[in-house]
This record gives sequence, C-alpha cells and structure tokens, in this order.
Amino acid sequence: MTDHCRLCHSTNLRPVIDLGLMPIAHRLRHSRNEQEERYPFEVLACGDCGLPQIVKPIDPDILYRQFNYNFSSWKPEPHQVDELDTIAKFSKHESVFEIGCNDGLFMDRLRERGTKVMVGVEPNPVSGKIARERGIKVYADMLSPEMAHDAVAEAGKFDLVISRQVLEHIVDFENFFACVKIALKEDGLLFIDVPDFAPGSAVGDLSVLWEEHVSYFTEPTLVALLARHGFEAVSVKKYNFSGGSLAIAARRAAGTVTVPPAPSGVGEKFGQLAREYGARLRPILAKARASGAEIAIYGAGCRACTFTNAHELAELVDLSVDDQKERQGLFLPGTGIPIRSPEDLAGKSGPLICLLAVNEENEAKVSSRLREAVKRPLQIVSIFAPSDIWSELDRLEAALRS
Repeated sequence: MTDHCRLCHSTNLRPVIDLGLMPIAHRLRHSRNEQEERYPFEVLACGDCGLPQIVKPIDPDILYRQFNYNFSSWKPEPHQVDELDTIAKFSKHESVFEIGCNDGLFMDRLRERGTKVMVGVEPNPVSGKIARERGIKVYADMLSPEMAHDAVAEAGKFDLVISRQVLEHIVDFENFFACVKIALKEDGLLFIDVPDFAPGSAVGDLSVLWEEHVSYFTEPTLVALLARHGFEAVSVKKYNFSGGSLAIAARRAAGTVTVPPAPSGVGEKFGQLAREYGARLRPILAKARASGAEIAIYGAGCRACTFTNAHELAELVDLSVDDQKERQGLFLPGTGIPIRSPEDLAGKSGPLICLLAVNEENEAKVSSRLREAVKRPLQIVSIFAPSDIWSELDRLEAALRS
C-alpha cells in the first residue's frame, strides 16, 4: 500500500529526518541493562499541504498498553485561564463534549464558569477514573461515530467540542471530524489545542519529536485541516507551553471554505539543523567530561528521552534527575541513564554541567533552585526550544575555554 498524507491524502511525501530505531519514550527502564523493543522513527513532510508526520506509527495496542498514569494533576498549564476566557467569548458552553478529557480538570474549570452537561472520552483508565469522580460522564473506548451518536442520544448535541493536546496523536482525521460533526450543534464551537511545531523546527530541536505524536502542526497546516472539514477559525492563539502550543477556536463555515496555500519548507531545514546541533553538542560534552566535569540532564520526561537517544548521549551523560519521585531509581529508555533525585547533584565537589530538559516556562524556577543548592562550579544549559539552544551552546563552549 502506498504511503499517503493523512491530511490531504497526497503521496508526495518527502523525508524530514530518520531517527532510526527508538525506544518508547514513556517506558522507563527498571534496570540499566533492561532489554527493550525499539521501533522505526521516521518523519516525512507532505510536499502538497506541508504537514510533517509519522506515516508508519507504532501500533496503538503496543504503544499504549502500559500507559496507565495521569498527567494533568502535576503538569501546570499557565495558559489554561486564557483558553477558558477564549471559549467563554465564543460559546455559551452549557454542554461540553471533550475528546481526550484526561482527568476532567479542564471541564471542571468550565463547570465553575457555568457548564452543566459534561461528557468526555478517555481510554486511559487512571485518568478516566479521576474524571468520573469529578462527576463527568466518561467513555472509556477510542473515539467512534457510534460513541458520538450514543452521547448525543443521551445528552443532545453539544455547544462545545474540545480536543486539547489530542489531535497530534490521532491517525484518522476523517473519523475524528465525523465524530465532531455528530456531536456538535450547527452553531457550536470546536476548540482544538495542539503542540506548535514551529518553534522547535526553526532551531532543529529534536526533543519536539515523540512517537505518540504522529502529526506536527503549525498554524497554516491546522487551519488547512479545519478548512478541509468545513470549519473556519474565529480565534488563533499561541502559548509558550511545553515547547509551544497552538489553540484554534472554529465554527462550521457558512459556505465553502478555501483551503489556505501550503506553507513552504515546513521541516525542510529541520533535519539538517538537528544533525548539526548534535554534531556540535557531543564534542563539547566529551571535552567537559575529559576535564573532570559531571554531566547531568534535569528532567526524565519524553522530551529528554528523545533528546538523549537521538543525539546518542548514552556515554556522555552521567545521570538524569527528576522531581517526580515515581521516576527516581529508574532509568531512561534507550540510553539506560540513571534517574536520581535533584538532591544528588548537591553533595559533590567537581564541576557540573546541567542540561535543562524542562519546558521553558519552568526553566527560571529550576535554575534558581539549582544555583541555591549546588555549591560547586555549575553551568546550566537550556536544550529545548523555544529557548535559544544555539546561543546556549556558544555560552557553554566559551565557559569551557575560560
């Protein structure tokens, strides 16, 4: 079967970057030498519509079989209030259907603003249980037209359909929009929030790639997807959240929607920049270790996993530290880098280089804590976009020369 673009169905697919065989990023090892399965990880971009995508994703039954923990209870969302304000501006939101409702926190915030009917879709049993405890009706299966019809039969059509940080995981856009159209009132509002690929792609930040994200949206490609399914944007906002976030509120268009022209060069330079960054980073870290420095990476999330594996840092990073106690004592997938408590960085005397594998909105807080706790020579280096990761390399290189 010929590979085709999931947005426009073109077969005009061009290589962006091939990371080779990669581990599943959320499956932390329980021992350093634990054997794990690896899967092909190649990103292609459509030459017609411009969407970068993983055309051959990992089978969801494999990818999500051990996915049994909850995110939003600990991950802060500084943009949440602004998104709620945007929804309130364009929708009365008395009834809400959320695709991928997680633990129901966002709908709970909408309830505080007047929402009366709340229905969610959440296959993750841990998150779904928390949402039900909040009084939300939750479907535990994958989204389907039958489910959407069932929800409408029970609650009526909805004022608002929400999909936050979900669409990038979805392989079948036709099924997604078929369900949206079943659930949404004719004059209802569709609110979609996705990671924004633009900040990371502009600087070659490989950490924005994740095997669970099978599509990498920018504003033009998300607007084009909406247009192809009969929706037009009434609000477009971008946030500095988790490497960059893009939120669009849209309504059914009154007439035919003109699909905007494809953006040129999306992902075109990304692969080259990413390879150049890794080729520069590795010798800098090797030189630092040779001179006696300890190399740590602060953060053991999925972005850290992609970064350390794709840039081949297994022999160059001594340890990872993470604030989540559940991760401490485990090991990063692929590299086997041990995960410790941040307190482990404080009790040594040699120089330390700490690579910040945290989102930019958390960098200042983490850096401040490090400078307060670590009394040995310390260099803190931002490695994730939208921080200026190239200037950070310049600064580290200059510090090592001095």
